[in-house]
Amino acid sequence: MKHELSALETSSDIVSFKKLFRIIFRMKWFILLTTLAFAAASVYYAKNMPNVYTAKGMFVPAKDQSGGGLSQLAGQFGGLASMAGINLGGGSTDETEVAVELLQSRSFLQAFIEKRKILPELLAGESWDQTTKTFIYDETIYDSTNNKWVRGAPPSKAVIPTPWEGYYSLKNLISVEYLRKKGVVNISLTYLSPELSAKWLGWLIADLNSYWRSQEKKLADDSIDYLNKQIERTTNAEMRTIFYTIIAEQTKQNLLAEVRKEYLFKTLAPIVVPEDKSAPSRALLCVVGTFFGALFSLVFSFVYASMRPVEGS
Repeated sequence: MKHELSALETSSDIVSFKKLFRIIFRMKWFILLTTLAFAAASVYYAKNMPNVYTAKGMFVPAKDQSGGGLSQLAGQFGGLASMAGINLGGGSTDETEVAVELLQSRSFLQAFIEKRKILPELLAGESWDQTTKTFIYDETIYDSTNNKWVRGAPPSKAVIPTPWEGYYSLKNLISVEYLRKKGVVNISLTYLSPELSAKWLGWLIADLNSYWRSQEKKLADDSIDYLNKQIERTTNAEMRTIFYTIIAEQTKQNLLAEVRKEYLFKTLAPIVVPEDKSAPSRALLCVVGTFFGALFSLVFSFVYASMRPVEGS
């Protein structure tokens, strides 16, 4: 009985394979032409895709996360400093993680776009000519000769775009990886031009350091002003000594902010201009396009044949 069932299953499999091959043979020209069409389309698409280049940088926190002298004072005068609105460190806040979030925030990136005047490249960039080392714009959007926007205004937008429109374009170019255990931040920027990808990444880090330095300097100045007013109001010698100690540390922070350019992120591996493209992989695009063309044509053929059975099947 078992042998009979096995023979029937084998016979059924043979019949099924015969049907499949019969369908494929019947639809061979459709399958062949569809696959070739997908292959040609994928080749055309891959050929016309512009190269992009990725600039990478490796950075470490420039400041001691423990807080140094301020951290030591936090244990002694933390409560008093909090009342004064002064941050002496010693908390659990990871400044590097906060800075990574700031780097990708709308407020920071929009200010960066406006300061560095990169909106034409973000919204009208088309490709990079590696031979002549020139950047090519979409002239239907931006007239590079006269430095003038000529695009058709999108709904609810003006002809001249604002940094708001460039935010997502820039954010999508940036990739950030924070290796917390190693204390290393890997930041990369991928763009049409190798020179601009490296330049923009350097600008981003410089502006982030500058912004962080100015914010902490302002905080230290405000703290010193506040403490000086408290010193004038109190006659308690011990309290005045505490205030002067905190002022000394805040002044030290101010001096460091003035001297150190890499205030937040210190460069561990310098940014280099990439020489080879990072994408696209044109061969892979062609293979994938051809594969999907063949798959689509086969599936369509089987569905079509099931609706219109081959005679004698």
